[in-house]
Amino acid sequence: MKILPAKELFLQGNESAILFLHSYTSHTRDMKKLAEYLNERIGCTCYIPLYKGHGVEPEALLNCDINDWWKDVQKAYDFLQKHGAKRISVIGISVGGIFALKLAQEKPIERLVVMSVPKERTPERLKQRLVDYAKGYKQLEGKTAEEIINELLSFQEMSLHSFELFQQFIHHTMEQNSLITAPIAVYYGNRDDSLYEKSANFIVENVSSVKKRIKAFPNSTHLMTLGKDKDSIYEEVFSFLV
Repeated sequence: MKILPAKELFLQGNESAILFLHSYTSHTRDMKKLAEYLNERIGCTCYIPLYKGHGVEPEALLNCDINDWWKDVQKAYDFLQKHGAKRISVIGISVGGIFALKLAQEKPIERLVVMSVPKERTPERLKQRLVDYAKGYKQLEGKTAEEIINELLSFQEMSLHSFELFQQFIHHTMEQNSLITAPIAVYYGNRDDSLYEKSANFIVENVSSVKKRIKAFPNSTHLMTLGKDKDSIYEEVFSFLV
């Protein structure tokens, strides 16, 4: 089966813009329905960039790292400003939430929503995530077991260096959360790994924001925006933003 590459999404609206940041090894589908919902309901401009190496064949991720994706996020913020955005809010999920936090540490952000954010991840776990993603992608393509084994070798033989950079990026961002003053909402799923609840509490306790809220969603796993609680999450995000 041929898998079509993902594309960035830009929905023109008013001078209030929202930057949506997707998760690691995923793409714009994480945020597409939420962006369409908010664009229609609030009339805001919505933009979902696509990080380098994402949304195409997994081999593209062999040649990029966390610093490339962070540059993409910075470019996305600048893109919205150049397209007339006077106020920019940010919504991020998983590593997109890490990027959202870092952006709020460095740039003027109107409001901030983060979901399923990891406080820490080992390089080994991050590498395994990529291997698992590559395997699943190749299974969807309909490749044979032998083909998959052979094609996964390049992923399994990867050095841990880029994943160590990834881990350091997360740690450094979490250490700087006191720089955040924008209103912030932090969400996690009760059916996700318990570390995300701990991470959510850590974020809320360490930001300097006057307005902050934390909420758990009972039926949500990691990709909260696509799960069983998505309608409740969309309403919650809407109420926080307006």
